[in-house]
Amino acid sequence: MIFEVLVIQDWEGVIHGEVLITHHKISFLGDIDQQTGTVVGSDLDIKGETIRNKIFIFPESRGSTVGSNVIYGLAKQGNAPHLLVTHRAELITISGAVYGQIPMVSQLSMDAFQLLHLGDTAKAYIQDGMGYIERIN
Repeated sequence: MIFEVLVIQDWEGVIHGEVLITHHKISFLGDIDQQTGTVVGSDLDIKGETIRNKIFIFPESRGSTVGSNVIYGLAKQGNAPHLLVTHRAELITISGAVYGQIPMVSQLSMDAFQLLHLGDTAKAYIQDGMGYIERIN
């Protein structure tokens, strides 16, 4: 299965990785430990998982504008995901991805949240200006 997405922060080549997906909104300030990339938000279904080197899929962010600084910090400390994927992009996540040079896509279909699962392997690529996420297992 392949999902078409809007490219927010582009990249070269193909991104391969393990999927980390949640149906909850993410607050990068409070839900993610910047020092380790571990999900620490007590109300999240992925608590204890790490976003580091994952294809991190979530509907949208919530909360503080400081979240963009946390995303940037994750990148600088080597704890960023390979790819940020959202249904709805907003400025907090976009600015963090741009400053941290973390690949990012948005407008992922809500159907994907039912069809992709924690631990799946996926790849992401850009073709003719559009992004694609493909589950490969």
